[in-house]
Amino acid sequence: MAKLSGITAVERPPTLGRRAYLQIQQAIRDGSLTPGEQYSENELAESLGMSRTPVREALLTLNREGIIVVESQRGFRLRELSTAERQEIFDLRSLLEGFVASRLALSATAEDISQLRAIVDAQERLSSGEESEFLALDERFHLLQSEILGLERTHATMASLRGAMWLFGFEALKLPRRLEAVVIEHRAIIDAIEQGDPEAAASAARKHLANTAAVTL
Repeated sequence: MAKLSGITAVERPPTLGRRAYLQIQQAIRDGSLTPGEQYSENELAESLGMSRTPVREALLTLNREGIIVVESQRGFRLRELSTAERQEIFDLRSLLEGFVASRLALSATAEDISQLRAIVDAQERLSSGEESEFLALDERFHLLQSEILGLERTHATMASLRGAMWLFGFEALKLPRRLEAVVIEHRAIIDAIEQGDPEAAASAARKHLANTAAVTL
């Protein structure tokens, strides 16, 4: 049988369930949904302009990921993570992101470095009151590294851990001068990667996460 060539896959638009998931994710990021409150599934569906089915699908996914707790009578609330759970998240991130940064230091191209610097440059241009945008760029900075390396399992695990970070990511960013410190720490990671120094890159990544943990826990 002849092999097909020159045919590209059709890019499908996101399903309604996926769209609902992304919009709920953004609402958590920007603080529209907050811990300690119980929300109505029906009211959420109405706000999103969707039927309950895709919204229910999105909520069940977030429940499996440990981001929300689905209550009886079709309600839900955000998870409130214990100090031990938060510490575990940072410990896991430190292991994975130190590993990723060290691997990237051995293979990063000029284009890879340019992509990472562009994200941090965009972070630096933001100011107080734009924490949601800053947090989105922060997530992109960290996940892009494993994406560049093609480490699919590592990337998926890191993305899951980042999901839990939505629940308390704003806490650290609200502290005085923490945004400026994050930019400096991100640049230190990039510099070590660009210099091709895997130990320095891993150390910079772990130090960045240790600093964030210190102000968050």
